[in-house]
Amino acid sequence: MMIVILILAAYAGCIIFLRVRNRVSFELGRQLTDFSTFMVPFNIPAYLLSKVPTTARLSMDSFPELKILQDNWEVIRDEALELYGQGHIAVKDDLPASSFYKDNRWKSFYLKVYNNDIPSAYQLAPKTRALIDQVPGMNIALFAVLMPGKRLNKHHDPFAYTVRYSLGLSTPNDEACGLMINGDHYIWKDGDSIIFDETYLHSAYNDTDKPRIILMTDIDRPMRPRFVQRLYYYFGSFFNSLFYIDNIDSSHSGIGNRLGKGVLAYKDVLKKIKRWNRPVYVIGKWLVILAVLGLAIRAIG
Repeated sequence: MMIVILILAAYAGCIIFLRVRNRVSFELGRQLTDFSTFMVPFNIPAYLLSKVPTTARLSMDSFPELKILQDNWEVIRDEALELYGQGHIAVKDDLPASSFYKDNRWKSFYLKVYNNDIPSAYQLAPKTRALIDQVPGMNIALFAVLMPGKRLNKHHDPFAYTVRYSLGLSTPNDEACGLMINGDHYIWKDGDSIIFDETYLHSAYNDTDKPRIILMTDIDRPMRPRFVQRLYYYFGSFFNSLFYIDNIDSSHSGIGNRLGKGVLAYKDVLKKIKRWNRPVYVIGKWLVILAVLGLAIRAIG
């Protein structure tokens, strides 16, 4: 019984933590089952040991190594525009981003995913890839396009051991295209950049008739002691090796993407049930969650 109480207390603590930390939060019903709730225990060491502020937005002064990208943004932009014109920035089959690709609202071209082999990045974007390779701690990078009239709904990214650096390349330069991060707006402009903690609630919008093309990257959050950061790095390397994918040759793909087709089918079934009868969907989801918790408690006991 004590184990059950401790698990429930930890669960409640995770929800409280997120609702206190974020100025803008999910409605409680959504937060109860959102993945971000269950990731709080994993992320708290990264927050506590962070050498940079744990605020929603961070200063470029904390990451001077990014200056090389800022100074060469036009070189990066030219390669991105060429790839976009050739149709290489496109919808992919990587599982974690599957919801973003819905309705062709978001397209991507992967430049770097830790040490995984992405031959097309070197072949088609050699200048950008060479610049990225000069930035220590930058382990994920991609060109990302949000199509005209499209939005990415508010969400938390799951992991706090990185922060996000994004650089505007070819944007509408309009107030109708930007980010909402913890309740604050950021407007995209060509050559401007932003660093933020993607575990805060955020969303993206492009209410213009022009595509928004950016360089989107994740860079290691500086932490002390160093070995903790290395442990997070090894986790990130392993996790992303499951889901990396080449932009041209899909045979270069992590096993998670192949196995994930079953997950996508499961999610499609859930969406159909939700459209058919929302109360049945909610009851069914909670029955699954309670069943999983019951099995976990039984295993621990």
